[in-house]
Amino acid sequence: MRTSVPCPNCEKPITLDDFEDFSSPFTMKCPTCKAKLKETKVTPFLLIGLIVIIPIFIYLTETVISLLSGIIPAIEKIPSIIVFIGLLYPLYALYERVNGLIMFNKGNLQLKRRQ
Repeated sequence: MRTSVPCPNCEKPITLDDFEDFSSPFTMKCPTCKAKLKETKVTPFLLIGLIVIIPIFIYLTETVISLLSGIIPAIEKIPSIIVFIGLLYPLYALYERVNGLIMFNKGNLQLKRRQ
């Protein structure tokens, strides 16, 4: 499995860590030449996967809150997003890493055209 892909503009490698730094698949820029990139092959499928995984993350967060509320009653007063970030962020990071691997191994990076 590849963990980097060459930039279509400057041919320097874009690594999996660089992909994790992108805020979304729609705002990708080469870290070296700053060329705007788009992925045309697997992004729609990754977005469908995101739509499926968000309810799963919400369910897991609520389950963790209900399990821990017997041990730490104050956890019910903490916003769910903070519980998610504090306890389930490693699961989200793993999900992002898998997305990056799929994009590098199955995807097709191209330069965005200026309009």
